[in-house]
Amino acid sequence: MKRAAILITVFLSLLMKSGFAYSQDQTDYSAMYRSWAIFQIVPSPVIFQDADEQNAKIQFGLRWQVIPLNISFRSNKYTSPVQFFKINPVRRFTGSMDLFLQPEWTLSGFKYAGLARFGIAAGSRLIFPIKGDGEKISVSIGGKYTQREDMVSNNNGYFGLEAGIYALFGFVGLQFNYNFDKRTRYNVAFYFKYF
Repeated sequence: MKRAAILITVFLSLLMKSGFAYSQDQTDYSAMYRSWAIFQIVPSPVIFQDADEQNAKIQFGLRWQVIPLNISFRSNKYTSPVQFFKINPVRRFTGSMDLFLQPEWTLSGFKYAGLARFGIAAGSRLIFPIKGDGEKISVSIGGKYTQREDMVSNNNGYFGLEAGIYALFGFVGLQFNYNFDKRTRYNVAFYFKYF
């Protein structure tokens, strides 16, 4: 028993003296990435057009903003212009290009358009600073392709154009979509993205 107590005391002493026991860098990084991952679950509200030949209405839905790749045009010469997933907002809104994914889900079905409730869009956008190097106001323009099952015909996707305006370091904004599908021609989204 005495021998076990000595071994435990020696082990704990060595552990406390090692960098592992007090490594705040590891704790800070894990907490930072955990909080970032939790905020990625928060969707942006979006309004979809639902139309056919005679009728039209709007649909309320949710859209998640996933940015797997960002290429900054004004990055420091000592850092890479490329960032993946967790993107520094200063690098993004001082001028950059995003490759993005946008999973979308409507709260009710497309009554007139005959489209599925779930869709996913993939595309690219260019971001330009307007005021204060982009941290106050920035704009974007881009294109995307939305894959959404069509219950009426075999046309399960459509192309679209996107324009956006962002504020507060790019955390919030408005995005406008013009889709090349007359059944859901316009989408307007309140953009929310925590980096």
